[in-house]
Amino acid sequence: MNAPPMLQNILAQPRSHQSLLELHAADGHRSLRACAELLRRAQGTVIFSGMGASLFATLPAVTALEQHGHRVQAIESSELLHYGSSTLRRGDLGVLISRSGGSIEVLLLAEKMRAAGMTLIGVTNMPDTQLERAVDLTLRIGSLSDQLIAVQTYTGTVLTLLLLAEHVLGQDFAEFSDRCLKSLPALSSYIEASHRASEFWQDLLTGGGPLYLLGRGPALASVREGALLLHETAKAPAVGISSGQFRHGPVEVVSGDFRAVIFGAPAPTRELEWSLASDLVRMGAKIGWIGPSASADGSGEQVPPLVPWPEIPSALAPIFEIVPLQFAAYRLALWRGITPGDFRYASEVTSAETGFPLLQPKTSTA
Repeated sequence: MNAPPMLQNILAQPRSHQSLLELHAADGHRSLRACAELLRRAQGTVIFSGMGASLFATLPAVTALEQHGHRVQAIESSELLHYGSSTLRRGDLGVLISRSGGSIEVLLLAEKMRAAGMTLIGVTNMPDTQLERAVDLTLRIGSLSDQLIAVQTYTGTVLTLLLLAEHVLGQDFAEFSDRCLKSLPALSSYIEASHRASEFWQDLLTGGGPLYLLGRGPALASVREGALLLHETAKAPAVGISSGQFRHGPVEVVSGDFRAVIFGAPAPTRELEWSLASDLVRMGAKIGWIGPSASADGSGEQVPPLVPWPEIPSALAPIFEIVPLQFAAYRLALWRGITPGDFRYASEVTSAETGFPLLQPKTSTA
């Protein structure tokens, strides 16, 4: 029997990334270099913008560029369109991300940015889209396509933007690309391990109240994408919040029923995440950990990882750490009697700012 489409997409990620890397090492490399040159020459702010998974996928690259002193930001297209467009300036550079190339807010924002005199880069997975026609330069993602839920196209977008950031920072692109290719067997093993382990996460994933997802820095991409996956796939409530913000008040929600997944891959704040996880365990909460152990001597409360963390380049952690949440959303949907990947209200491409497909009047075919 064939695996459900979402499971197929999760399992296909190494193959999808290999195709993506081969594209950007060959014909797509010219576009990658040209986009990187625009980012390096930008006189104002480089604004990465998208909706949903497309926005979240920008965060690892944006964090890497920020850490090296580049003036960049990631902003939701809808908010910038309706409340921030007066801040746009001619010297700014827009990097607009829409895997389908048809997200309405991104297209409308492109018009506003164009009117402000900005140069625009479009990042999309589909050829000949509305977004491609609205921008100056297109960066193709090159991922295999998903069926409804963004899985391999999400991690493919993360990887494409990390490749772009490496170019902007003047790193050895060939070396980084080679490290990515060499990490694909580890990704395959990690996916298989997560698939097996997820059968035993029911106690963590089910219960009263939402599942909290906590992290910092580049891991905020997985925090927010993980919450989106639980909403879309399992129709289950989830709260994605930075660990720092969580300590400033939301921690008061913790009780014996509290459940959270903490992302501890980013090295600069790993000890802080480990300390938070240990504190929450002492409070009686159920905690899942994703990332390397932060305590080499075994000190503090023991927080077992959801899946053993592989030896990989730190820059690729966002590609790996979202995998357990992909399986968590998939398993939780099955446990709740929901077909993973079926939408009730949303559509695959949000092409209007109002209304939902289910609520549209039915037209007669007579």
